[in-house]
Amino acid sequence: MNWRESYREKLKSVDEVVKLIKPGMWIGLGNLSCVGWLFDRALAERVSELEDINLWVELPLKPLRCLEEDREGKVFTVYSGFFSEFLRGKPRVYYWPGQLGQYPHLFREGYLKLDIVVKTVTPMDKNGFFNFSTDITYSKAMYESAKIKIVEVNESAPWVPGGYDECIHISEVDYVIENREDKLFELPPKAPTDVEIKIAENILNILPRPLEGLTLQIGVGGVPDAFCRLLQESGAKDLGVHSEMLSEGMFRLAEAGIVTGRKKTFLPGKIVHTFALGSRGMYDWLDHNPAVAGYPSDFVNDIFIISLNNNIISINSALEVDLTGQVNAESIGPAEYSGVGGQFVWTYAPSYRSPKAAPPVGWPSNISVIALPSTYFDKKANKLASRIVPTLRPGSAVTTQRTNTMFVVTEYGVAKLKGKSVRERARELIKIAHPDFADQLTKEAEKLGFI
Repeated sequence: MNWRESYREKLKSVDEVVKLIKPGMWIGLGNLSCVGWLFDRALAERVSELEDINLWVELPLKPLRCLEEDREGKVFTVYSGFFSEFLRGKPRVYYWPGQLGQYPHLFREGYLKLDIVVKTVTPMDKNGFFNFSTDITYSKAMYESAKIKIVEVNESAPWVPGGYDECIHISEVDYVIENREDKLFELPPKAPTDVEIKIAENILNILPRPLEGLTLQIGVGGVPDAFCRLLQESGAKDLGVHSEMLSEGMFRLAEAGIVTGRKKTFLPGKIVHTFALGSRGMYDWLDHNPAVAGYPSDFVNDIFIISLNNNIISINSALEVDLTGQVNAESIGPAEYSGVGGQFVWTYAPSYRSPKAAPPVGWPSNISVIALPSTYFDKKANKLASRIVPTLRPGSAVTTQRTNTMFVVTEYGVAKLKGKSVRERARELIKIAHPDFADQLTKEAEKLGFI
């Protein structure tokens, strides 16, 4: 088969394929940096002609033009497993609860069904394959579930080597459109704040020494970036990566020869991840890099797969933590703010499933951290508020059960919760709260019978 001929036959303009949309359809627009941005603009231009359209999109990293044109939510109903600032507060945007590793199953088992799917992919290779680039997650499963399969080719998308489900073949695709206008979204690192640096320092202080052979799972933001810099400055070596997200900080560690994967107990030498987000330099490094292995999210975030790694260091964030160790990382009261991601598996597997090495006395060989600043500025009340709270506010989601919470770290220290009573947990957490709130938290803990 001449795959180039097949490509030419399936190549259409975006104006042609957008006409396939009918009322009541479900459309998957992709996720993160690999949203079908050209198709999004075509939707926006047809808002006046469309009605009753359901969109699936997760964590878009810039505004969706179609939603900007439909400000009152008369045309589009949006469903998402993880909100970004460009979905919060929009009319008819609804959260779809699920862990990142569950979504391939939800699509393949028919809980999520799409009529059309379109997302960013790389140019086709000589064998007829497109690569899902920086968003492997559940891309293949999403295409398998759809009736009409469209790929949006973008030359700026790096080809990310993978284990499986990182590609789709031209024979599996109905239409091809080419986006020559957009570049893949970049997220260069920002300088961490003093608070974020202090949190990162506190995390570093609980790691087993020497800083060698650790397997990292960390995300995006000031704390992870500061933590990666501290690892480099502290002489860490032969680190590995098994992480849902591949971040700029990890890329810098790999570029410096600190991430080698030589001592990983599972897939040694491979930087295992399910999506990547960073700078153009990082994307160029990813392109056809044999050290990188992208897998679907149900593999990367499988508790049993994670547990094949030793010496895991997992760092996740939160919005608030109550005095028993319940973690809310996704909502402000009942209002969805972000999503679950993979936090549950990354707090459970290191704590209770991964193999145990010989750590220093009193410290685990696998470490799971919930990291957060001790305070935030409450705009409604116009004052500083504590992120360490007596109880989660009404309607808040429990992202991580207190039974899974191992360490909680703020700029004021480390609370070690695993294996401790509610009384001990409350005291540990009050110690790492902002000093201005310690007395009030103590009084509330006494009222609740915690201490």
